Amino acid sequence: MLTAFMFGLPLFYAVVWIALLVRSRRAGLLAGLIMFVVTFAAGYWAIRQSRASTAGIGFLFLPSAAALTGGLALLFGRLRRHPRSEFRAAGWACLLTSAGLASWIAAGGIQEHARNDARDRRQAESLRAIEENRVTIARILQEHAGSESAALDAEIEKHRTDRTFLIPALETSYVSAQTLDRLASDSDLTVVLWAARNPRTRPDTLERIYRTSSYPPYFFQAFAENRNTPVDILRAIATHPAPFASLDDALAGNPSVPRDILDRIAGSGNAIALRRLLGNPALDCGLLQHAAARLSPADRSDVQSSDVTIAELDKRLCESASRDGEHMKRQ
Repeated sequence: MLTAFMFGLPLFYAVVWIALLVRSRRAGLLAGLIMFVVTFAAGYWAIRQSRASTAGIGFLFLPSAAALTGGLALLFGRLRRHPRSEFRAAGWACLLTSAGLASWIAAGGIQEHARNDARDRRQAESLRAIEENRVTIARILQEHAGSESAALDAEIEKHRTDRTFLIPALETSYVSAQTLDRLASDSDLTVVLWAARNPRTRPDTLERIYRTSSYPPYFFQAFAENRNTPVDILRAIATHPAPFASLDDALAGNPSVPRDILDRIAGSGNAIALRRLLGNPALDCGLLQHAAARLSPADRSDVQSSDVTIAELDKRLCESASRDGEHMKRQ
C-alpha cells in the first residue's frame, strides 16, 4: 500500500494529466500543474530545513504529496463549472484541501526554520559563554598557582549545573580524579563526554561510563583517545560495528592501545590514522616499517611524513633497537 502511494500515485497523476492534454480536455490542467509545482517546491524547501539525519526520507514521499494536491486541483478545475451545484461544491472542497495540504507542508518548513534559528542563537550564546568562562578559568588557575586542582574543583562545585562552565573546566588537566568521577555520573551526557576525555579520569571511572551508559557508542571517540581507558574496552570498541565504520584515527595515537591493534592500523593504509600512529609514543620499529610499507608516495605527503621523516624515525627506533640487540648478544 505504501509503495503504491509512493510510486503509483505520481505515475497515475502524470498519465492522466498527459492524456487529458493530448485529448485537448484541458480544464483543470493548469490548476493541477500549478499545485503540483507549488507543493513540490514547498516540500523540497521544508525538507531541506530539517537537520535530522532521516530528513532525506521525506523526498521519497514528496512526489506523491505533490501528485495528490495536483490531482485535487485538477478535479477542481473540471468541476468548478459543472451544472450541478453539489459538484461545484465538491470542486471547491478539492481546491481547499489541495491548498490546505500545500500550506501545511510549507508551514512545517517555516516552523522548522524558526526552530533552527532559535537553536542557532542558543548555540551562539552558549559558545560565547564557554569562551568567557575559558578566560575566567585561565585566570583562576593563574591566581592559584600550586593549588590549581583545589581551586578549580571549588569553582566546579559552584557551577555544578552550568554546562558552559563545566566544559572549559574539563578541558584542563587540573580537575581532580574525584571530581571527574562525580561528573561522570551527571545527567548531562555532554558533561559526561568531556569527563571521559579528560586525561586524569581514572580507568574505573571510564569503565563505569562504558558499563552504565544507555548508549556507549556516544563515548567511543573519547574512550579511543584516552590512555587511561582499560584494554578490554579498547579492544571492544576497536571491533564495534556501529555507529562508526572505524575508530582507527582515534586509536592510532593512544599508547595504551594493544600492540596487535596498532599493527593492524599500521597496515591499513588509512592516511589519517597513520599520521596519528607516527606520533604515538608506543611506536616501535616494527610498527614503523609496517606503516612505511603501506604508504604510497601520495600517502606520504598526505600524512605529512616525507621519506626524510620516516628515515629519521627509522634511525631512532630501528637502528637503536638493532644496537641494543647486538649489545645484548655480546653480553
